[in-house]
Amino acid sequence: MNPRQASFALLLAGSLAVSLAVAAPADSSIRVESATAPAGTDARLKTALHASITQQLADAGLSASLQGYSLSPSLVQLRRYVEPGQKQARLVCVVGLALNSDRGVLADIRGSASTASASQLDAVDAAAHAAVARLPAILSRIQAREAGNRIATR
Repeated sequence: MNPRQASFALLLAGSLAVSLAVAAPADSSIRVESATAPAGTDARLKTALHASITQQLADAGLSASLQGYSLSPSLVQLRRYVEPGQKQARLVCVVGLALNSDRGVLADIRGSASTASASQLDAVDAAAHAAVARLPAILSRIQAREAGNRIATR
């Protein structure tokens, strides 16, 4: 290959790379922030919550509809309770999921789970599932409200 052909090949490759970069979406996936929890919470539970939310989103196929948003999961409560008249303790888990955009927090979603025999990790996973299951309805309301705002400002 002579120098002229080489420079043409480099120019062509550079043009193709730039056009592909422009065509690619800026944020192609949902961003799940690190999970938060009350002080003293085992770090493994926060890691498990983050992993569970990420997996639940993938399983539900919500990544495309959440493009441009971020989620901030939090472990709100994880406690054992003994109900009046009962002898066996129940594990209760409440998970919060903040849906964020560049304008701030759009929704605060809660999911909960209660069990008598599951582990803490299973309870966190079940509560995360409950929170993610509420996302499609919340997104529909937000998108309908935004569509109404666009029509009203025209």
